[in-house]
Amino acid sequence: MLKINSDEEIKNIISGNEMVIIYFSNKVCGACEVIKSKVERILESYSKVKSVNIDGEKQTEFAAMNNVFSFPLLILYINGKETIRVGRNVDLLELEKSINRYYNMLF
Repeated sequence: MLKINSDEEIKNIISGNEMVIIYFSNKVCGACEVIKSKVERILESYSKVKSVNIDGEKQTEFAAMNNVFSFPLLILYINGKETIRVGRNVDLLELEKSINRYYNMLF
């Protein structure tokens, strides 16, 4: 996952790619790292999906603009539009099915 520290960079990635996953986390969240590694393993099968990790404590303005108030939170954007939002209790199997479905439609 890319680590981005600029709101402008994040917006460019969302608008410039067909499928983007943004993973919001913070450094004090133990579950954030575990879930992040599992999401990264899932995404290994989907080479055209751009993935970004955002530290919600550093990017507070972008997090607030996206109504992110707890961590971890994952947002899937398809053609610049939010399609899936999953927080805290992430069902990784369901997430992978959804990613696969959209991926197969787009690519």
